[in-house]
Amino acid sequence: MSVTIARDLPEHLAARRSARRRENAASWVALALGAVCFIGAGFLLSPINALRRERQLVINPESIRGLPPDLSLLGKLATFRALAIDWASIRAERLKEQGKNYEAMELHKTVCALAPRFPKVWAHAAWNMAYNISVTQYTPEARWQWVRNGIEILRDEGLVYNPRSVTLYKELSWIYWHKIGDYLDDEHYNYKRALATDMEKILGPPPVALTDEDTFRWFRKIVDSPRDLHRFLSTDSEITAVVVQLAEVELRPDASLLEFVARHIRPELTPEKLLKVRRGDSLIERRLERIQDPKNEIALDRLLAAIRSHELRTRCKLDLDWMMNLMVEQYGPLDWRNAFSHSLYWASRGDDITEGMAKTDPADAMNTARFVFFSLQNLVTRGRLTLEPDFDNPFESYIEMTPDTRFIPYLFATYLRLGKKHFGEHPRFREGTAGPNYHTGLVTSMHNWIELLYLEGGEANRKLAEEYYSWLRENNPHPDGTTQERYLKTVDAFVMDDILDQMQTYRAASAIIRSFLQRALKQFSVGQMDAGLASVIRARQCYDYWMVDTRTDINERRKLQRFEYQFRDEVGAFLASPEISPLAKARLWRNLPLEPRQGVYDKLLPYFERLCDSQNPPWSREVAFAEPVGMDEFRQREPDYRGAPRLEGAEQGERDNR
Repeated sequence: MSVTIARDLPEHLAARRSARRRENAASWVALALGAVCFIGAGFLLSPINALRRERQLVINPESIRGLPPDLSLLGKLATFRALAIDWASIRAERLKEQGKNYEAMELHKTVCALAPRFPKVWAHAAWNMAYNISVTQYTPEARWQWVRNGIEILRDEGLVYNPRSVTLYKELSWIYWHKIGDYLDDEHYNYKRALATDMEKILGPPPVALTDEDTFRWFRKIVDSPRDLHRFLSTDSEITAVVVQLAEVELRPDASLLEFVARHIRPELTPEKLLKVRRGDSLIERRLERIQDPKNEIALDRLLAAIRSHELRTRCKLDLDWMMNLMVEQYGPLDWRNAFSHSLYWASRGDDITEGMAKTDPADAMNTARFVFFSLQNLVTRGRLTLEPDFDNPFESYIEMTPDTRFIPYLFATYLRLGKKHFGEHPRFREGTAGPNYHTGLVTSMHNWIELLYLEGGEANRKLAEEYYSWLRENNPHPDGTTQERYLKTVDAFVMDDILDQMQTYRAASAIIRSFLQRALKQFSVGQMDAGLASVIRARQCYDYWMVDTRTDINERRKLQRFEYQFRDEVGAFLASPEISPLAKARLWRNLPLEPRQGVYDKLLPYFERLCDSQNPPWSREVAFAEPVGMDEFRQREPDYRGAPRLEGAEQGERDNR
C-alpha cells in the first residue's frame, strides 16, 4: 500500500507559482485584447484608406500606371530616387542655360515622373517651359509652343497625378491669365490669336445670340451630347448615314470636320459673300453641298456637338458639366476663345475641388480664389472678343478685345457671395456687402462699371448704373457715416464731370474726343451699334464742352476742327490702318452712319479697290465698300470736304475756368 505524504511548498516556491499564474493570465488577456484591436483595425482600414485617398496621402496605382518600367523601378529605390531627382534637376538647369531646351524638357519630365505626387516639381517644370524657355525663342510659333508645353504638362499630366492640388490649379490659371491674357509678354497678342483660333476650330464661330440664354442653349447641345463618340457613331443609324455621306467627300467625323465647318460656314459677313467669283475647288463645293443639305441638318448638328464634346474632354481636358455650371449658374455667357475664360475655369475649379484639403498651401489657395475675381474683372474690360481667324497661320488672325458689360452683374454677385463665404463671421461684416477685405476692391471696380455702363448707353445699362450708384451712396460712406459728396450728384454728372475735368488743355481735349471716336469705330466694326452711337454722342458732348470756352477766341488758336471733320478723319485713319482686318473694315463700312461714309468715300476709293483686289480670292468692291447713297448731292453741298482746312490749336492752351 502506497502512502502520499502531503507537504506544504516552501514560501518562495509558492510565491513563484502564483506569479507565474498571474503572468500567464496577463498574457492571455493581452493576447485577447490584441486580437480584438487587430479585428477592430481591420474594420477601420477601409474608411482610413478612403480618407487617405481623398486627401492625397497615398499614391494611386492608376495614376502612375503609365510610367516607364525603369522609372517605376527607380521610384522604389528610396534614397537613390532623391539622388536621381537632384542630379536631373541640376542637369536640366544647365541644359536650359546652354540653350538645349528639348533635352532640358525631357529631364524636367523625368523629375516629375520620379516625384509624381509632389506638385511643386510640376509647377517648376511648367514655369520653366512657359516663362524661362519660351522667351529665349525668336518666332511666335516657337514661343507659343513652349507656352503650350507648360500648360499641357500641368493639365494633362500634373493634375492626373495630383487631381486635388491647389498649387497646380493656381499655376494653370496664372499662365492663362498672365502669360496669355495680360500684356507683359512681347508676343501676348500672338498667344491670344493662337488660343482663340484653336478654340474656334473646336467650337466653331460663336452663335448670333440676342440674349445670354441663346448662348446657353447653343453650348448645352455640346454638354448633352453622347460622351462616348465611338459608340455614338456606330449605334445611331441617322449619324451613321451622315458619316457615310461625308466619307464620300473625304470628310471624317473628327477634328478635321470641325475645322472645315469653322473655315467655310460662318454666320457673319465672310469673304465668300464678297467674292467676285465662287471658289473653283469642286471638292469644297461638294462638301458644302453635303453639309448644308437640309435633310442632314438635324443629324449633322448632333454629330458636330458630339465631336466638339469629344475634343473638349479628351484634348482640352475640360469638364463639360463644370463649364456649363460656370456659364449658367455663376458667371454668364463665357467665350471659351478668351484666355480669361480659361483662367476663370481653372481658378474656380481649383477653389471648388480643393476646398477642405489637408496640407493645402494657404497662399496658393488664396491666390486661386483671387484669380476668380481677376479673371472676371478682365472679362468686363476685355471680354468681348472679335476674331477673324486665319487657320493656316493663326498668328496672322485679326483679334480685337473690347469691354463686355454683360459680366458686370455676375462679378458684383460674386463679390457678395464670396465675401459672405469668406468673411461672413467677421464682426464688421454686413449683409449685402462684400466683407471688409473685399470692400475696397469692389468699390474701385464699381466706379469703373458705372462709367462703362453709362458710356455704352442704353436704357438697361443706365438703370444698372443707377442701381450701383445707389449702392455706393449707401454702402461706401465717410468714416463718420455721412454720405460722400461725390455720390450726391446724378450719375450723368458723376461720370461726365470726371471726364470733363481732364479736358483742361487743347491736347487733352483732342485726345479724349479722339478716344471716344476710336471707341465708336471699334464698336461699329463688331456690330455694337447702340454702344457705337453712344460713344459718338459722348465725343460730341466733350467737343461742345471745349468749344463753349473758345467763342471769344478771336485768333482761333484754341478752337478744335469741326466735329464732322474730326469724325471723318478718324474713319479714314481706321479704314486705312494695316492693323485692322479687311473683314472688320467691310463690316464697319456697312454699319457706319451715312455722313462719315460720304466724307471719306472719294478719298479712300483707290484704297478700297487695292484692298479688294489684294484678297485671295479678290472681293467685289461694289459689295464690300459700296458707294454711299446721295454722293452727288453731298459733293455739291460740301465742295471742300476732301481737304477741309485744319485748325491747329496751341498745345499750351488751357480752358478758362473762371
